[in-house]
Amino acid sequence: MRILLIANTIFEVGVGIVFLFFPTLIIKDSALAISLLRIIGCGALAFGVLSLLMMNVTDIKVLQPGLIALSIFHTLAAASQIYGLTNGTANIPVIIAHSLFAVSFLGVSWQQIR
Repeated sequence: MRILLIANTIFEVGVGIVFLFFPTLIIKDSALAISLLRIIGCGALAFGVLSLLMMNVTDIKVLQPGLIALSIFHTLAAASQIYGLTNGTANIPVIIAHSLFAVSFLGVSWQQIR
């Protein structure tokens, strides 16, 4: 689980920094889209910090809410991108990354619950 949390921390902090501080690397023309990307960056940084803080917790009852939150986030992020396949707004690398994290966090959550 520690490796998963480290990977998620690196992924989310990296995405958060790019989206928050360098949104024009992703979107050039739309002020609204840049503003929304910055908000998404804030959320990504928050999830990265959550993962970082979870690394030092050993009590599964304390870890469980964080694991569930990360499972839900990555599952819904993957699902929203898969839905984007219907109108051409999906990003395949994003689908893959969030799907891998979703499956991993769901697996860890399931193991810890049992």
